Amino acid sequence: MGIEQRKHIRFSLDIPAVRYTKYGEAVETIIRQISVGGCLAEWDEDVFVGDEFRMLVRLPNKNFLPLVCKAVYKFADNGIGAQFPGITQFEQNLLARIISHALGQQGLPLQFDPFALSKMPRQRQVPKITDSRRQKDEMLEEILSLGGK
Repeated sequence: MGIEQRKHIRFSLDIPAVRYTKYGEAVETIIRQISVGGCLAEWDEDVFVGDEFRMLVRLPNKNFLPLVCKAVYKFADNGIGAQFPGITQFEQNLLARIISHALGQQGLPLQFDPFALSKMPRQRQVPKITDSRRQKDEMLEEILSLGGK
């Protein structure tokens, strides 16, 4: 899925989180990219495509937002692309607060709408993917845009 088809804007931010393994172990992780529909978290060899797991993301007030995640793609040594299936509007609003807070901490503009659709013009033809980096980026964009459906 190209940027012109993305459902939600994604942000490249390093946000600390806690992921729970299928055995209930808490593992500290970093979310590298996030939208209100999904994320790219640090790579883990114990997560496979199709796995569901829980993740806690710290809110600005120091509480945690628990999220159910589903691994949609796995990039070896790079990251886990996950959707937030069944995410509620309330949870999306809390994610928007987390994103806004992280942007503010990095000195970036705070005026954004995480629910806004991309305003990029639609392309008539999808260009052929010619390298693995671009292919990974396209797959990640698809993950992050599908979580809110």
